[in-house]
Amino acid sequence: MNLKSEEVLLLELCRLSFKDVNKKNIEDRLRNISDWDYFLWLSNEHGIIAIAFFNLEKLGLLDTIPQNVQITLKELYLKSLARNTFLTKKFIELQKYLDQVNIKPLVLKGMALEPSIYGNIGLRQMNDIDIYIDDKNKCFKAWKHLVDSGYVPKPLKSPLYKNILTDFGKHLPDLYKDGISIDLHHTLFEKEHNIKTLNISPDTLEPNIPAFDIHFLFLAKHLDDHEQRGESQLRLYIDLLQILNKTFINITSGQIFDLAQNLGLKKILLEKLFLLNLFWGIPVEKNIIRQLSEKQKVKVTNIFIAFLRNPKGSKVKNKGAGYRKTIRNIPTMRKKLIFLIGDIFPSVSFMQSRYNTKTRIGACIYYPLRLGKLLLLIKPVYIL
Repeated sequence: MNLKSEEVLLLELCRLSFKDVNKKNIEDRLRNISDWDYFLWLSNEHGIIAIAFFNLEKLGLLDTIPQNVQITLKELYLKSLARNTFLTKKFIELQKYLDQVNIKPLVLKGMALEPSIYGNIGLRQMNDIDIYIDDKNKCFKAWKHLVDSGYVPKPLKSPLYKNILTDFGKHLPDLYKDGISIDLHHTLFEKEHNIKTLNISPDTLEPNIPAFDIHFLFLAKHLDDHEQRGESQLRLYIDLLQILNKTFINITSGQIFDLAQNLGLKKILLEKLFLLNLFWGIPVEKNIIRQLSEKQKVKVTNIFIAFLRNPKGSKVKNKGAGYRKTIRNIPTMRKKLIFLIGDIFPSVSFMQSRYNTKTRIGACIYYPLRLGKLLLLIKPVYIL
């Protein structure tokens, strides 16, 4: 695959348990690193600097790297630890507000994974707080209560969206407070499914989290959504790796594949398991891998390597498919039309921000460009 030593080292560090062969591979790669700036840049872009530092220290290999690199890694690890501590404090505060309206959410992503499978020591770098409330009316009630309690919502693209906020997308408009972004998810999957829960009960808070098989599939879908938008991070692959290593999910049983099939995620599950097997040696039975064609394997491998080298630099290949899916999932024709009109003719303030204009009149000049959105509704037909 012609990976650079810096890239191979990064992949080797993306784990929390090591066999002798893993340590030997890391030691060999460390001798061949010539571009530490590239390694630091990649580690930061992929959100794994904390894990890189922690693992190099744990393996007793910090002294084999340049001192300035050691200092940078340690500083950013401590920053991640401080950030996670701050986010946990803010989640406790958030939970108290939700208790006022008798709503107990499920915690998702980093806030669920850090205490449950990472050890609560700052390894799972987090940017925001994601929670899930299974009833859309309750979710909107919680969102409205938080707004009334001082959380600031992200401005709506269009005032028309006020009455359809829970009818499109996965979560309500982001809320902000004290530099923290909070996402209230009202949907985890396109198809409805009963979400089993667990309580992990650390000392400072008692969050409910999704059962690990459900969370694994949600995170695989979340990762795939990011990649469809042209961005990816190794930290999201480590989430999947850690769940498989730390829990009792049996990927050789038919149960998780039946669940993935029911949720329309079987292809995504197969692709992610193939990559986890290829790059990290997660044991996956051959009959599972054989469900992907050789062409599919080459494609997903090339996409993974492209993201490995440039996590945020890929172009979105099919905007129309995602746009059509969003509209298809909106429940009624009336609401579909409201969404379309609001998207094509958003507020002037949104237009000013979107097109970087100083005046409202200047923003209005760009409205004709918005009509191009209608082209995304047309599914391309290829004639051979």
